[in-house]
Amino acid sequence: MKVTVFSQISIDGKLTLGSGNSSKDLFKLFTDDDMRFIHKFRGEVDAIMVGRNTIVTDNPQLTNRYEEGRNPVRVIPTNSLDFPESAKVLSTPEQTIIVTSEQASNNPMLDTIRGLGKEVLISGAKRVDFHQLFAKLAARGMRHVMVEGGGYLNWQMFDADLVDEIILMQLPIIIGGSDNVSLADGVGYRDLQTTKRFKLEEMKPYPNYSLMRFSRDRSVN
Repeated sequence: MKVTVFSQISIDGKLTLGSGNSSKDLFKLFTDDDMRFIHKFRGEVDAIMVGRNTIVTDNPQLTNRYEEGRNPVRVIPTNSLDFPESAKVLSTPEQTIIVTSEQASNNPMLDTIRGLGKEVLISGAKRVDFHQLFAKLAARGMRHVMVEGGGYLNWQMFDADLVDEIILMQLPIIIGGSDNVSLADGVGYRDLQTTKRFKLEEMKPYPNYSLMRFSRDRSVN
C-alpha cells in the first residue's frame, strides 16, 4: 500500500493561522484551479485519512467536488471518539470508516455512528494500531491512502514509518507561533539516526504556491 501525506503549509511549515484554528483559512490564498488540483488528487486515491482534531476544527467533507463519483473512502482514526454527530463525515452519504481501539469498543458513540450508517473498525488494543489498520485496508483492495492530517496524525504516520510520499503545497507566507500546528508535531527525534529521510523528487513553482514532492529514502534508515 502507498501512503501519501498531502499538506498545504507556510514557508515555516505551519498548517494553520494559530493553535485551534482551521486549516481552511489558508485555502483562501488558492485559486479555483489550485483547489481543483487538490480534489483531483483525492479522486485518484482509494482512501483519505484525517484525525479527530481536523474533524473538530475544520469539519471537512473530504470529497472530490470536481469529479462526480470519484470520492475516496473517508477513514477517521480516533481513540476518544470525541466529535459531534453533526460532523460532515457522519452526516453526508459518502462511505466513511471510523477507526478506534478495543479500549473504546464500549463507547456509546459507536452505536450512534453505526446508526448514522457509518462503519466502525477496531484496530489495536489501547490505541489505534496503524500497521494493523493499513493491513486491513489493503485486504479490502485499497492500494493508495492520502493522509491530510494535522501535525499529530502526520507524526504518527512518520514515526510508524508508513509514509512513502509527501506532497506539499507551500504558500509564500510566514505564520510563526510556537504552539501552532506544524507538518509533524509529536515528540520529535533527537538524533539524525532516528529521523525519517526523504528524497526531493519534484519542485515546481506556481503563481500561488510551490509544489514539492518527496519520496521515502529507505537506503539511509
